[in-house]
Amino acid sequence: GALRVMYDLQVMLAKITGAEAVSLAPLAGAHGELAGLMMMRAYHRNKNDNARQQVLIPDTAHGTNPASARMCGYDVVTVPSDANGNMDLDALRKAASQQVVGLMLTLPSTLGLFDPNILEISKIVKDCGGLMYGDGANLNAILGRTKLVDLGFDVIHSNLHKTFSTPHGGGGPGAGPVCAAKSLAEFL
Repeated sequence: GALRVMYDLQVMLAKITGAEAVSLAPLAGAHGELAGLMMMRAYHRNKNDNARQQVLIPDTAHGTNPASARMCGYDVVTVPSDANGNMDLDALRKAASQQVVGLMLTLPSTLGLFDPNILEISKIVKDCGGLMYGDGANLNAILGRTKLVDLGFDVIHSNLHKTFSTPHGGGGPGAGPVCAAKSLAEFL
């Protein structure tokens, strides 16, 4: 019975996010962040693209994002907000380079804003060879309205205690699952 519940949860999370594959192994959201960043690192290393050492993180990001990037051994580059509280696209374009591993983005942001430029943001990051990391801390705000993979995200973690009814803490099964798009599924 427990295995069936876990399997069904994986299937539901894949449908919700548009992911190819899901892992329930991470015990919390921050653990999922680290797992997702390690997948991104494996992706780039698999392509012999070892020069990438920067993770772009908006100033509106979930607070654990910079810590997770540093724990994975990456340099953090903060991308400022524009006057409306969304990502400054000019600053993102300037930061986008061959050094970029990817962008960690909480959508909607911790300000509660859904960035209307998300497709352009994804394009800028992908055009420099980076990957999109979706922090699912606020996934409940877009649940059933859009799929993060359709917006360009390669890996997403979901905080089940925020989106669903899993109690916070305790490290229960699937407390910080990671969802991978086709681009990263083999590294899950």
